[in-house]
Amino acid sequence: MKHDKHKWLALINEQQQGNLSIAAFCREKNIKVQYFYYHRSQHLKKTKPSAFVLAKPPTSKAFDDKQARLTLQCGSAQLCLPVGVSTVWLASLMKALA
Repeated sequence: MKHDKHKWLALINEQQQGNLSIAAFCREKNIKVQYFYYHRSQHLKKTKPSAFVLAKPPTSKAFDDKQARLTLQCGSAQLCLPVGVSTVWLASLMKALA
């Protein structure tokens, strides 16, 4: 059975609001389970923001500067750190913030 994007979105929402498992819902609607999962994952990719943030390393010119900083930004939040910061400390900070 071929559905357009709007129909898939309606089916995904209907399944989420109902009491049936995905397998039972697909059997009832005569839909292949793998198609349902595929379209659901496509929908989730578009609606969920990525967990990754853009980290820009300093330019090579900045390495010559003793005040070089590494800037991490997520939305409107910004964290500036010295380039030489301990990677172990940075990993611990990122884990704590996750």
